[in-house]
Amino acid sequence: AKQVSIYEYDEEKHMRQEREASWEEGRLSGIKEGEERGRLSGRMELLKEQIQKKLSKGLSLFEIAEDLEEDETLIAELFQKIQE
Repeated sequence: AKQVSIYEYDEEKHMRQEREASWEEGRLSGIKEGEERGRLSGRMELLKEQIQKKLSKGLSLFEIAEDLEEDETLIAELFQKIQE
């Protein structure tokens, strides 16, 4: 009689579990990346709105950058996008 271990290795099951774990890891990574992109996009949209409001009040790009505590280059780039 052949003795069989109660811990038989099931390669197919193991490979399926590995695929599922990898898929889940990739899915979570994608969600995290999407959330980060969304936050950045939202922040840029908010800055554009603030720039427009401050421009309507007659402030210069330098004054806006100072007021928003942002780099003047970033404010200028966003201003260009607003103009497009």
